Amino acid sequence: MHYGNLIGTYTESIRLCDFKANLTVLFVAIMMGPVVASKDKFPNFLPLPLALAPFLIAFFCLLLCVFPRFPRRDTRNFIVVRNPKRSDFLYSEDKSEDVDQLKLRCAILSGILFWKTLFLKVSLYICLATLAFTFVLLGFSLL
Repeated sequence: MHYGNLIGTYTESIRLCDFKANLTVLFVAIMMGPVVASKDKFPNFLPLPLALAPFLIAFFCLLLCVFPRFPRRDTRNFIVVRNPKRSDFLYSEDKSEDVDQLKLRCAILSGILFWKTLFLKVSLYICLATLAFTFVLLGFSLL
């Protein structure tokens, strides 16, 4: 029961992380518009591709965050295939094997959630730092 609850929590957290990543993609796309529109106000040493590089890095991190990752480990009952067969779902009477499988599934989902959260945080920090840096540069250009 404990591992089942953990698996449910990890699954819901992974879904929530994907939702946050999709919203962040929208936020990054909206932020890029004013940056491109004010390219003539940038200093001479800051070309447009260099100004857009952090946004592209954030997009790449968000792509890695949303991309599903299911590592192939020794899991008998955590099947991720396009066309499962009836023989893939054999019932086992051994309870210790089921508990081991639940532990392994919990570890897999924990790893997936770790990487999703890491890439989401990296992309958010890049976006916020780029936005602050852009405001500072635009502030200096107005002086």
